[in-house]
Amino acid sequence: MSVSGHVPEALGSVALVALGVWLWSVPRLDQRVASMSRGGRAASPSISMRLSVLRGHVTSRMSFGPAARRRDARERLRVIQALSALAAELAAGQPPSAAMRRAGGEPSVWPAALGALLLDGDVVPALAADAVRHPVLAQLAACWQVGADSGAGLAAAVERLSAAARSAEEVRVDLEGQLAGPRASARLLAGLPFVGIAFGMMLGSDPLAWLLTSMPGRACLVTGLLLTAAGTWWTGRIARRVERLL
Repeated sequence: MSVSGHVPEALGSVALVALGVWLWSVPRLDQRVASMSRGGRAASPSISMRLSVLRGHVTSRMSFGPAARRRDARERLRVIQALSALAAELAAGQPPSAAMRRAGGEPSVWPAALGALLLDGDVVPALAADAVRHPVLAQLAACWQVGADSGAGLAAAVERLSAAARSAEEVRVDLEGQLAGPRASARLLAGLPFVGIAFGMMLGSDPLAWLLTSMPGRACLVTGLLLTAAGTWWTGRIARRVERLL
């Protein structure tokens, strides 16, 4: 194969590596914004909010597979623990801003809200930006808005929100167990064409040569790969839609 034939593959690899580096560096950028504000230098709170929203959109689109589901479960657990800690801090009499700083964890589960607090900005839209990654924070933003307007009841509201989020997570864990069977069946069906090719080669035929060298074979190969990918994606989409109902 000529050198030009490798150019698209090389460009694709470079793009994937660059995207991975960008996703890895975005949380550090959020922390850098916060550290700038701690040092007294001017920084716009919208920078952290925009980074949080953009990262949430990208990671939500790229999350797939068992590893991604385990990572998302760990993140949801961190948010629930942060809500419980926030409720405890508020119940102990801490001011809301100090309670949110102490309860967010490291790294913070609400980086945009933390940046707004450090820069004396509005916490409610910042929490709405953080809710792109963690939808339960949209309810915390509503609680924060009501507490700021009325001046009371924030600790009780956050405590109820924490209990509801924990109950929803328990249901989600049970649902994850129920969906394990359909997901395993989908993976098995996706691998059957490759098993068929392997059996054909063991029987002495050469299905790969037909698939890769002849025009009908190439058409079958491309069609089969597309249908397999579409079926796998559709199964995952159904499971994600069921999960999002919680």
